[in-house]
Amino acid sequence: MKKIISLVLLATLTVSCGSLFELLELKIDNDLTERIDVSIPKTAGNTGTFNLSETIDLRSGDFAEYVDKITAVKINSFTYKFIDFVGNTDGTIPSGTLKFDSTEVGTINNLNVSKAVNKETIFTISDATVISKLENAFVNNTSTVITLSGNALSDAGPMDFKVEVNISLTATIKE
Repeated sequence: MKKIISLVLLATLTVSCGSLFELLELKIDNDLTERIDVSIPKTAGNTGTFNLSETIDLRSGDFAEYVDKITAVKINSFTYKFIDFVGNTDGTIPSGTLKFDSTEVGTINNLNVSKAVNKETIFTISDATVISKLENAFVNNTSTVITLSGNALSDAGPMDFKVEVNISLTATIKE
């Protein structure tokens, strides 16, 4: 009888421990930074178009070993800024968009890139609908494509710069 009780107790503990491991959740923080290199040639009176992209991959950084176990993603902050400007300081982006896959996250209107770099202007994405779409995209996909497109006007000469996108995430990992 003692053996039967011991076996039942052991079986119960084994099943309970397995259930506890299934319930175990980890919260992992990760900061993702991607840079898009932009090169605008001299436009000579006509706007030039650009369409550039980079891929953000969750299989890098702190998420790499957990990517297949992510059950939720929370975006803590999402910003972008223009950096490393060289060239025509009067050059502008009359219109542009920043997208993650098909989700438009930001628009650019009449931006003097040189001034934005010198002022260290940071553009914050805070639209709850956009953030929610991106969080769902990161749960359902291991990567997303950032696209920067639009028009540029740089009559006095070329301009080169980078757009730096920073996303601070917390992922819920179910073990």
